[in-house]
Amino acid sequence: HEENLIEISYQDKTRHFESLNRKTGIPFEEMAFFDNEFWNVQSVSQLGVKCYHTPNGMTKEDWNACLEEFGIM
Repeated sequence: HEENLIEISYQDKTRHFESLNRKTGIPFEEMAFFDNEFWNVQSVSQLGVKCYHTPNGMTKEDWNACLEEFGIM
């Protein structure tokens, strides 16, 4: 059920993505992560997740870069 996929993590983001991977079966390489903290981006990228450092918050440019990297745009 979708309600089981809602997660908010204030701890290690790597564990958060490992949990999402276990629950959904979605490969890390097919996931995207946007974060304003560079160390979170660094640690999660080690899993193979496509990561985007957004120090000034999420922008349309960040979103479009993600879409391009996934070959959607």
